[in-house]
Amino acid sequence: MATEILQKARSEFAAQTSTSLTADQVPGDGSYSDTNCVVIDNTYDGGSENSRGAEALHLVLDVTTDPAANTSTADIYYQTSEDNSDYTLWKYSHTVGTTIQSDGTTEDRIDAGLFVMTSTYAKLAVACNDNNFTCVLYATPLLMEAQ
Repeated sequence: MATEILQKARSEFAAQTSTSLTADQVPGDGSYSDTNCVVIDNTYDGGSENSRGAEALHLVLDVTTDPAANTSTADIYYQTSEDNSDYTLWKYSHTVGTTIQSDGTTEDRIDAGLFVMTSTYAKLAVACNDNNFTCVLYATPLLMEAQ
């Protein structure tokens, strides 16, 4: 019987815990607080790893407080490290493909795309454009596994 290489998903975790975002502030600009960004540990050594050898992370933006007026868009930023101490400067990754609506709901979960793991450690951050909102960024590690 031939071996199949299938995509496997690990447990979802918060890559950025609940954060109240201010429009037009981006990580690294001096006004953005990145204290809620969780270290994404892609090692597999029995320590504090949460990504455990994943090739990519499927991101979901959980909007807990909508923009006060109109709509907003969001961008994903990242920084990486090989030793969990010397991180690169924050860099733009991609724009979330769905507009965040001011619709009065508090349970909007928005597909925020994929982030490819290119290093041993990373941090992700959401930046909002146009109008403030509050969110949690969740990540589900994805990897290929022989079956």
